[in-house]
Amino acid sequence: MRKCLIPVCVGLMLAVSSASVAAASSSPYPAKLTMKPGLLFSTTAYQPPSWGTVLTGAQARWVKFKSSGPKYRWGVWEEHGTARQFPVRSTDGGAHWKAAGPQLASDWAGGGIFYVIKVIPESPLSVVMVSNAVIDVTTDRGHQWYQYLNPASDWTMSAYAVSGGIGLRVRSTAYQAPKGSHAFYVLDVAHHTWHRTRQSLG
Repeated sequence: MRKCLIPVCVGLMLAVSSASVAAASSSPYPAKLTMKPGLLFSTTAYQPPSWGTVLTGAQARWVKFKSSGPKYRWGVWEEHGTARQFPVRSTDGGAHWKAAGPQLASDWAGGGIFYVIKVIPESPLSVVMVSNAVIDVTTDRGHQWYQYLNPASDWTMSAYAVSGGIGLRVRSTAYQAPKGSHAFYVLDVAHHTWHRTRQSLG
């Protein structure tokens, strides 16, 4: 049986410990993502319809990125040739759509990274809308919205099923991120904060 000299063993243990701490501190996934009330939007002179306004049949044709569901659905209104302008909601399977939030980010400097590209429905009351840089959330049918911005614009986000809660799976696309790394977040609705529940750094 090999014997390990005490100074050598201690050195190895410290090296492993240091590597673990370095890996943890260099994680591309913060422990908490704190959202702010409201949505950032462009300075373009556009006024979305007030909450609950029913879209006309002609307007409803421009609902994009809509989620599927037997009754309730969420989406984004994006008229041809314009940016994604405001969230919409349906409670009858998409037969009728209603305005469900303020103006979304459109054409301000760097605004392209904040465009909503995916709608993740949670319930008739709640939805998460994401891009590679933004997380927009409402839990009261669109009356109030909260937003988290990832300035690096290097995440890919998808649904993560959580019993009795709202979850997100986040994967970093940054060049320096470990290949295959990802993290899971669960929303603390009362405090408008996403908490990282676990992560894999590859």
